[in-house]
Amino acid sequence: MRLMSKDYRDTDDLELWQLAKVSDDSLAFAELHRRYSSRLYALALRKTGQTEVSEDLVQDLFVHLWLQRTGITIEKAFNLYLFSALKNRIISYLRKQIVQHTVSLNDIDLETLSSQSANLVQEWLSLKEVQEIYSRELSNLPEKSKQVFEMSRSGVPNKEIAQMLDLSEKTVEFHISKCLRVLRAKFGYVVSVLVWVLTGAL
Repeated sequence: MRLMSKDYRDTDDLELWQLAKVSDDSLAFAELHRRYSSRLYALALRKTGQTEVSEDLVQDLFVHLWLQRTGITIEKAFNLYLFSALKNRIISYLRKQIVQHTVSLNDIDLETLSSQSANLVQEWLSLKEVQEIYSRELSNLPEKSKQVFEMSRSGVPNKEIAQMLDLSEKTVEFHISKCLRVLRAKFGYVVSVLVWVLTGAL
């Protein structure tokens, strides 16, 4: 067995994993940790915004991998397996925080939430209730802002909206930002539901 982790720096990920899994090679596993722990932490931090939580999620992932290594089969790219496993842990963490009301949907990274089914959103509000809130609040917005916002949420590019309504792109961006600010100020996490569910982002 090789005696120093630096000997593994040119070794393929899957080979390192096999050494750790079959030969209980802790140095091979340590090299995998060295390669990916910082990148995994960065991802967790971006999604949760919590340094300690991010550290714990990454640490728990590697502990799980080591303790359960004999029963884990990784056939494709090791890095893809790692990031997928971490993503699932992040989602489980956020789901738990949402259910416990310790974090709002409005605080959750868009990409993370949009990767989930609508069931997560419906744990908070039914789609019918969201639609009612959405319609009511949009009706209270200035007509031009509402028109721009609805076109944008329908998938029309800002450039095309500007051309169709004879506005500058900056003005279009202003109207969209204004609508989002108003919705967030009034509804907090509900605005996330409005954008992600009603516009078909999920």
